[in-house]
Amino acid sequence: MPAPRINSLFAVPIADTMLPQASRLNPILEERLLDWERNEAQRTSAPTAVDKHAVYESDFSLFYRKDPVVAELANECLNTLAMLIMRLNGYSTQEMQQLRIYHHSWYHITRHGGYTGGHNHPMASWSGVYCVNPGKSVPDIGNNGTLRFQDPRPNPNMYLDPGNAHLQTPYAAGYSAYQLQAGQLLLFPSWLVHEVTPFWGKDARITVAFNAWIREAGQAVDEPGLRLRTQSG
Repeated sequence: MPAPRINSLFAVPIADTMLPQASRLNPILEERLLDWERNEAQRTSAPTAVDKHAVYESDFSLFYRKDPVVAELANECLNTLAMLIMRLNGYSTQEMQQLRIYHHSWYHITRHGGYTGGHNHPMASWSGVYCVNPGKSVPDIGNNGTLRFQDPRPNPNMYLDPGNAHLQTPYAAGYSAYQLQAGQLLLFPSWLVHEVTPFWGKDARITVAFNAWIREAGQAVDEPGLRLRTQSG
């Protein structure tokens, strides 16, 4: 009897790549971000519904700062996102030339015991997290400062038996956790709920995050500074 065809429906794309210039950019980025944290006037996170502890969160205009290293990182992140959008939507080069990517961006510095609770990003289509420094690992603690994505299906574990208890990826139920590496960039749909588990290193976990929304050339858009302020990774 022939094997049945399996259709992988309702898939969630999470793009995972390493930026080629990371070893050059990250030491400079780390120095910049730590310096800005020390010297910016507003030293606390903006009030949001997202539960955070021991996390410094910047304002939401990082990619607009007049800094060549930040500008290079922004260019790498947004170009990677553009390639992903083109691939997943089946756009031609001509169609991509008619699109514009708008964004807001920020950085997180998470220290010992810090975490960010589960949330998603309203009013954006794509989100990204770039790792500048994952912080020191703690060998005897699992999920140390991991970026963890929650299963978006409402009831995948409502009944388990040997017929479905050991399904393999992409059909397995539960969360998917990424122990980020320096230079790693993740891109994911903004609706996907995610969190950062407690970080127990003695130094700092440093990440850059951004949200993006896409418009056709010439289409009216809100000013970036007026967009809904959301947080992540």
